[in-house]
Amino acid sequence: MPWWLALLNSVMGVVSAIAAAAALLRPGLLAPGSTGADGDRFYPAMYAARAVPLGVLVAVTVWLTPVYPLTQAVLTVAALAQLGDIVTGIARRQPGMAGGAVVAAACHVAGLAALQ
Repeated sequence: MPWWLALLNSVMGVVSAIAAAAALLRPGLLAPGSTGADGDRFYPAMYAARAVPLGVLVAVTVWLTPVYPLTQAVLTVAALAQLGDIVTGIARRQPGMAGGAVVAAACHVAGLAALQ
């Protein structure tokens, strides 16, 4: 994978992890209209439990050339997770969520294509 594509995937992984952590701290970022009550933190917590480790894993794995099969698996899972975020963003009429996920998914798919 070219260095610039690895860097782009790393940035997308870190941004995804930061966004999930921010949504955990402020649920209104993930679900506009939330009051911040404990019940409103459940879904952001579920999202963060997936997005933070996956984002960090993507950010690190794309630089580890010797673990090529793992890199393919991680990028595939990350692209599928972003696809889920796209569908959710569209269904909830949240263009920011869907748009960011489209960019991240495109980076992950491009990374997969570069590994072929």
